Amino acid sequence: MASRKLLCSGKGIVGFTRCFRDMVSRLELQKNAKITFFGTPAVCLPFIELLAYAIRDVSDNMIFVPTISLDKAVKLRPVEGYGYQIGEKADPSNSDVAVLLGGLAMPISKLTVEEVMDALNKSLRRGGFILGVGFMGIFDQSGWSSRVPFTYILDCTCESKVEAIQLVGVE
Repeated sequence: MASRKLLCSGKGIVGFTRCFRDMVSRLELQKNAKITFFGTPAVCLPFIELLAYAIRDVSDNMIFVPTISLDKAVKLRPVEGYGYQIGEKADPSNSDVAVLLGGLAMPISKLTVEEVMDALNKSLRRGGFILGVGFMGIFDQSGWSSRVPFTYILDCTCESKVEAIQLVGVE
């Protein structure tokens, strides 16, 4: 059983990105460290692009791997006027940091911890760091937090509401 210590907390998108930046800064990486994000293409990728922007001054050597398909790895690069976007093919081997997005741990992904660890062993350098970024406790719910040797986990909770707006007295 692992012990836990709160290192950062915040609210909203700013709190989410600030805590991610704080988590990465705690690793004391060399400039241009290779940071590889693993996540689902449709749902995780927009979050990854946001997180890449949050650490844009830490490294410009960031990669996205859809699910665990190492052969489909692509660079994440800044595009003026658009933010971070996927680019040309990239080699995720010898990464300094692997960031696992929570979508991989969801039952719908059907990935096992063993399959993910195999991809990490092929891409992460010896002594590299594994970070988790998920929502609503997914790494605990799936049992991954006790089976993957995470250095840090960022867990975000969401609260949403929809309101009907009716303007009164406006012609």
